[in-house]
Amino acid sequence: MTDALGRLTNALADWHAPVSCCALLIVAGCAGGSSLRRVSTSGRDAGDCRGAPCRTIGFAVRASQPGDTISVDSGTYREAVAVTKRLALVGHHATIDAAGQASPPNGVLISGDSAAGTRVAGFTIRNAGLEGISAGRTSRITIENDTLLGNDAYGTDNPLCTKHQSDCGEAIHLQGVTRSVVRGNLVRGNLGGILLTDEDGPTSDDTISDNTVDDNAKDCGITLAGHWFDTTAQAAVKEPVAGVYRNVVTRNTVRHNGGVGIGVFAAGPGAAAWGNVVTGNTVTQNAMPGLAVHSHTPAQNVDGNVFRDNVVAGNGPDFDNPADRLPAGISLFGAVVPIRGTVVGGNRISDEHYGVITAKADSIAGLRSNRFARSVRVPTAIH
Repeated sequence: MTDALGRLTNALADWHAPVSCCALLIVAGCAGGSSLRRVSTSGRDAGDCRGAPCRTIGFAVRASQPGDTISVDSGTYREAVAVTKRLALVGHHATIDAAGQASPPNGVLISGDSAAGTRVAGFTIRNAGLEGISAGRTSRITIENDTLLGNDAYGTDNPLCTKHQSDCGEAIHLQGVTRSVVRGNLVRGNLGGILLTDEDGPTSDDTISDNTVDDNAKDCGITLAGHWFDTTAQAAVKEPVAGVYRNVVTRNTVRHNGGVGIGVFAAGPGAAAWGNVVTGNTVTQNAMPGLAVHSHTPAQNVDGNVFRDNVVAGNGPDFDNPADRLPAGISLFGAVVPIRGTVVGGNRISDEHYGVITAKADSIAGLRSNRFARSVRVPTAIH
């Protein structure tokens, strides 16, 4: 082994080609390096998926060690994939069709601390009963360049949708996930688009960028929803217990969805969704306002969210805000607790009745820096 590695190193040096230690470890077959596992529709579920490809992604996941890469060839894989260790799943024109799968009822489920650092890229994921990709209680994951189609097939009336029926499923769901990235995905024709919640812990410091989220007919495009719930709460939950905070939503295209384009919401007593930044997005022709903040009960915190430099046009009314029954670009609605410290600045708003409409929202910064087209009947309405 030593002589072979020495000859290989000398030959590579003669080529003047830079080679990493990791590459040498893989070529030489030494222990300790990450491995490449392969999956193909012509493969067989046997062995370790290294030399000969396996038939299913799930078999390759079980055969893998933390840090491995699973390369999936083109074709359709009728399965659901559960990931509980750090892996890179890389599709090459590969489709995961999760129709009828119950364990898990997702296309890909990423869960637990041991899955931190997982990457899912290059897949089409469709027909899952719940989320196409669901991640829970983990961190530093990357979901990129995937296509999510027709997921959330169970719909909101299924018994599995018990906690939050209005947010059941979605195409991509981060729940208790921190320091992660969702970018470059196409999210189309699902129940809803991209959802961030905190039932089991904080969802914070994530970046949602450069996605196209459209034609998700029953729910919002991108939702940041505090779901922490405590009927005895005297104040909103704080980090590090729970909350949806310090997330950045940027450069997304969000259109033709069934709810708000991009929303920051608090569901029940104790809920918190604060300090998030929504910037540089294009948000058009959604059934409810393009951008919105909602607070509905006592003991909530939706303060300090930032909406800056977005293009907002042709969206609908805010059905949760009694003052708004006409199309609105941006809506801030506090039913009980005042919303404080919101920044609404530099946005370009057109084809709306209200540019910015508020109810029980104090100390809004940046209002004068927004640009309202002549098609906006009422640039600002403060209630």
